[in-house]
Amino acid sequence: MNKFYFVIFTLVATLFYGCGRAATESDAQGLTTSSYPSGGKVDFDIISKSNTLLDKEGNYKDAGHYSILFQAKVHKNGMPLSGLNHDEFYTMSENGIYTEESKLHVSQEGKIVTNKVLLLLDFSGSIVSDCNEVNASKDSSNLCYQIVNASKSFIDTIVLANQKMSIYYFNSQRKPLPLSDNAFPTDNTQLLKDSLNKLYDASWRKKYLEGYNSTNLYGAIKVAADEVVCDWFQDCIPKVKSQILTKDKKNYDFATIVVFTDGKHTVGDNVSLNELLSDLSLYKRNYYYTIGLGKDVEDDVLKQIGKDGYLKADQTEKLYQKFGELGEKLNHFANSFYRLDFCPAQQDGVLDLRVDVDDRGRKFYGTIEEKIHLINGIDFRCDIP
Repeated sequence: MNKFYFVIFTLVATLFYGCGRAATESDAQGLTTSSYPSGGKVDFDIISKSNTLLDKEGNYKDAGHYSILFQAKVHKNGMPLSGLNHDEFYTMSENGIYTEESKLHVSQEGKIVTNKVLLLLDFSGSIVSDCNEVNASKDSSNLCYQIVNASKSFIDTIVLANQKMSIYYFNSQRKPLPLSDNAFPTDNTQLLKDSLNKLYDASWRKKYLEGYNSTNLYGAIKVAADEVVCDWFQDCIPKVKSQILTKDKKNYDFATIVVFTDGKHTVGDNVSLNELLSDLSLYKRNYYYTIGLGKDVEDDVLKQIGKDGYLKADQTEKLYQKFGELGEKLNHFANSFYRLDFCPAQQDGVLDLRVDVDDRGRKFYGTIEEKIHLINGIDFRCDIP
């Protein structure tokens, strides 16, 4: 018996402005209006495509539907967009014709999506020198204090969103090292915060940090992706550098690498920027963010590494704010995933599917367009109510 398949050629999201009341804080489900612009373009990233028409042996069932898992993001600032409801996906047409025989259902899929966060902190010479000051743990203008304080707040935000974290640090050494005794992601906030307090311990700094004054930025990030994060996935093969999203998988695991630095790569050509960027692009389930502090960072470099977002703090006192902005963004990560289930009225040939989106409360309007190749000669019943 022939196997059922379908190919999605394109997913185009074209969002346009419309009328409606301004978004409020409650409209954005806890996000401030500075995070969610009042309407505008939304990007849809496809995560996986599947159907429910085949059984485990590859034979057809008599009922099923198509499914697409996707993530919604505000185009203006990359903020994951949660809160889209089924009723806001209000029109479905096939080849330009609306038909009541089509079936459509959209649901949030936060429960099947997990995100593990690696916080990678620059502990090179400039950080250590500030930690050596007598009142480092009490001076709000001290860089050491700001890193600890901002990171602790970041921990609370991430774990509150049912995500797990791990903290590593880097300097001139070839590999980043775990800051806590537990190198794997955890939701134990006290364990993570206690590990940050090591920066205030002079004996710990002397044993692990002093003398490693330069910054192996590129090498540390490469090892973090190749060895640390890859080890979190059962289906990640370091030598092949692949993370496979199988279409029959029940849960989807992602990783986010957040890099903080107040400087630039200074240890030479052990790893080039191009080599690093090429390496990071191979991991399809990783997200990369960077936070830079001060005038010594290279903005263009950190923007390239932090392909999903780069935040710049011009002053030490702004570091807490920047960590907070990124924490808020990741807090809404899981709820920005949706599953689109649909049954077209058309059974054979090529189908141009159009779904209109209208979130009047927050003024997000849009259209999802998909071109689908349907297999000919197959009868099935739609199981969408």
